[in-house]
Amino acid sequence: MKHIASLIIALLLVVSGVLGYSYHQKSTEAEDAKSGLLSVSNTALFCLTDMDALVTMVENNVSDSVIRERVSRYAFCSLMLREASASLYDATGEKIYWDVHAASTNLADFFNHVRNQYSREGIERNADLFEELGEAILQVHDALGKGNLTETQTERLLNLTESLSW
Repeated sequence: MKHIASLIIALLLVVSGVLGYSYHQKSTEAEDAKSGLLSVSNTALFCLTDMDALVTMVENNVSDSVIRERVSRYAFCSLMLREASASLYDATGEKIYWDVHAASTNLADFFNHVRNQYSREGIERNADLFEELGEAILQVHDALGKGNLTETQTERLLNLTESLSW
């Protein structure tokens, strides 16, 4: 009977060791994935920080093809941010990532609309907002890079994107 009890205890120790190692390995993989998604998000945010350049381009009468190229870049970066922030939200459940996802969806929709229904007036109409958006995106970019992004920052970004005029 003692041998059976010793065997069961040894078996339980082996099983718990294997399960502990597996948990640690999966936890490390999840952190690596989160780190990669944060990196993609930060890159996409950086791409969007200079959106007030559109206003300068319109004011200086830059060609429509150059402006369209810039708008296309912003649309792509917004889409990239939308997907990465949705994955971060799925992985963490944190509201800040959902706000970034919703804001980037608004930006992607806006820039795709501007690209497909191009008019300088649409850019001019949002000129002041582009400057505020650029500042808000830069704040989110910096805070995300430092690991101290707040709901106040992401809610401000979301509110600004909801103000875009088509």
